[in-house]
Amino acid sequence: MPPEAKAISVLFTIFIALWTTAALFAAIWPYRTWKIAQGWKARHEPSAAYFVFQRILASLFAFVGLGLLLLPFFR
Repeated sequence: MPPEAKAISVLFTIFIALWTTAALFAAIWPYRTWKIAQGWKARHEPSAAYFVFQRILASLFAFVGLGLLLLPFFR
């Protein structure tokens, strides 16, 4: 494997690891995620349905990230 491809592979792995970490954080603590990302510009707290939807979507993104991280081990 050429060194350029190795560097791109390492950068991609770091990006997916950060993606998965952020998605797991958002899935476990959706209120804190909202407070950090959107809370500073909101006047009112969103409904409970918003946090449920955010948790489901973040879990989906976390599973995709874990799948991409584990993909090289199943080739």
